[in-house]
Amino acid sequence: MKNKQINFIELSKLKLDFKNPRLPIQTSTESDIIEWMLADASILELMLAIGQNDFFIGEALLVIKDKDDFIVLEGNRRLTALKILNNPELATIHKRKIEQILDETKERPTNIPCIIFNNREEVLKYLGYRHVTGVKSWGILAKAKYLTHLNKMSQKTSFKEQSRELAKQIGSKSDYVIRLLTGYEIYKIIEDNNFYKIPKLDKTTFFFNYIADSLNRENINIFIGVDLDSDNPLEKLNNNNLRALIHWFFEKNSQNRSRVLGNSGDLTKLNQVLGDEDATNKFINGSSLDDAIDSLEFSDDRFSRELSYSLKSLENANSFIHKFDEHNNQDIDTLKDIVKLCRIIKDTIEEKKDNDAWDI
Repeated sequence: MKNKQINFIELSKLKLDFKNPRLPIQTSTESDIIEWMLADASILELMLAIGQNDFFIGEALLVIKDKDDFIVLEGNRRLTALKILNNPELATIHKRKIEQILDETKERPTNIPCIIFNNREEVLKYLGYRHVTGVKSWGILAKAKYLTHLNKMSQKTSFKEQSRELAKQIGSKSDYVIRLLTGYEIYKIIEDNNFYKIPKLDKTTFFFNYIADSLNRENINIFIGVDLDSDNPLEKLNNNNLRALIHWFFEKNSQNRSRVLGNSGDLTKLNQVLGDEDATNKFINGSSLDDAIDSLEFSDDRFSRELSYSLKSLENANSFIHKFDEHNNQDIDTLKDIVKLCRIIKDTIEEKKDNDAWDI
């Protein structure tokens, strides 16, 4: 961003970015993008804000030259709002709400503040920090898609070196980058297989965080054949087990419930089950996750490993807590539950030691 000047560009010369990593659709028409954007109610809020207050110069769009026009790489939601404000006929939905917004506002900006970059790569380096670890974070699938695109421009030869380079660019850790890059490659395999023909599962209903969070669990990685320590994490991918995992996550029974929820609790249980051969076979053959958990034979070694895993997860959370200015109440409640549970476990161990001391 050094030495960049703000230029005012006519709205008619600004084009939406078909390569926007947040788009779940592949298209070559602006009308498709506008229709998808309008499904997000925040576009209407943006229209109202701009229509009432004009376009804020501090929110300049980031653009690159494209013949006689400019492609907007940062600010596609704002550009969509501007386009509809000035040409409401572009909208295919929310027409009455848009009419109301037009009646209540008077500003129709057409001379838009922009910062011009030389090429897409120059903008991507800035967007990496802003949207992957910065103050305007994208959804996790958009982050993974962006990192994959950025990774293609890397000059490093090995996957590990590429990941470390990306981590430095976005101000994150290389293991996080590795998980997102690997997760996105897995997502593309699932997409190529038509989401395994699971009813009602497609790009818009798939939760990418299920994959990203699963890759943080050792036994799930082993089950699907992923090795995050390898320079080719998917070299030994077990496609049959990956298919099974996605069915567990997304295929619904008659009660509209999947066998494994994508939350931390169920992923932890599944990871435990997949660490035991008998429990794994029981679950594969139709037992519930809880029944498979109950069949586990726990040992002192297993107890110690679970504690070590929990400590590592908390250390990871602590390592990037400074990146967030605010935390929701659920995080606080979770921490209280962790502290309470740690006290219970500690008291149980100490009580058992005291009883053993008197067992003469």
